[in-house]
Amino acid sequence: MDGITARPTAGLDEAALSTGQIPATWRCFLRALASEIDAQSGAAARDELLRGIGRRMARLMPLSEVASMEALEMEMNDALQVIGWGTVRLALREGESSLIISHVGLPRIGAAGDPPGLWLSAVLEGLYETWMGQQPDSDSSLIAQRIAMPAPDTLTLRYGRA
Repeated sequence: MDGITARPTAGLDEAALSTGQIPATWRCFLRALASEIDAQSGAAARDELLRGIGRRMARLMPLSEVASMEALEMEMNDALQVIGWGTVRLALREGESSLIISHVGLPRIGAAGDPPGLWLSAVLEGLYETWMGQQPDSDSSLIAQRIAMPAPDTLTLRYGRA
């Protein structure tokens, strides 16, 4: 991937990156950052900021153009592994003309977010929306939206028309 290396960055160790856990050296900073952003901006502004961060992340680690949903899932999982952000499964819902994105292993910042522990979930909307938009013949009117949390470690998003 262009612009991405498999080397951990300063303060992040290989074990932490491979499990999606936030290293202790960053936890205090990230909890304070999350609390301050929430206190100053509120949930809607926070989520828009985080979506923008997700879009920027996707541009910093673009995916290869692929010809199948299975290949796209593999590309996404490779990129997620590099940053230690879990895994994804894609499922087409033809009747709804949408794609269901099941993400497991989003890093948590303590109990921050609603529901608790999912403060970073809006980042995934921007990340997946931009990755999908980078593919050939993509439709720029489609969006990624969080729709469910079927299990404590799983977040479901829908990619399609609003």
